[in-house]
Amino acid sequence: MKLITALTALAAAALAPTLAHAGLDSDNPVHPLVGMAITGGGDKLSTIEFEHGPSQSVTAGGLVQLYGGVEYHQKGSPVAVQATLGYHVDSVNASNGSQKFQRWPVEVIALFNATPKFRMGFGARYAMAAKFTSDGAGFVGNGDFKSQLGGLVMAEWLITQSMGLQVRYVHETYKLEGVSVDGSHGGVGFNYYF
Repeated sequence: MKLITALTALAAAALAPTLAHAGLDSDNPVHPLVGMAITGGGDKLSTIEFEHGPSQSVTAGGLVQLYGGVEYHQKGSPVAVQATLGYHVDSVNASNGSQKFQRWPVEVIALFNATPKFRMGFGARYAMAAKFTSDGAGFVGNGDFKSQLGGLVMAEWLITQSMGLQVRYVHETYKLEGVSVDGSHGGVGFNYYF
């Protein structure tokens, strides 16, 4: 716990000068960012049938991705590079059990301005530590997935120089005991740039 606190304090101190110049139009070319996306797609990993309601599924491409990272973007340049680390999860929870597919994706994206407020991005994604877990009445087994390097395309509309809405598509696959699992997904997201 002390190590995490020390690393967080060190990161905050290192980012302090950057945070004073918020937005992609600032003179500082380094811009921390945070974001979230809602995603869907990929192979169905499991389905839970509820006693008094509809069923719910966990997929290899869903559902919520939270991330943070940094973008390098020179003021006035039509090109930028973005690198992020995130947490991507799809789960079904009930009072007597749960099922969850989680992974830690690293993404590197090259961005190109089509207009001052619209840009396209192409990049790579690798989802680390992908695993499926289940417990209680929802127990169907657990498994560690082997990730494959995937590609992504995205489009982003810059609402302001600090906020962007994006649509994205990721093509990725996993292996579980030699069986290929499609984790490809589409999504919509929001980024905030400091």
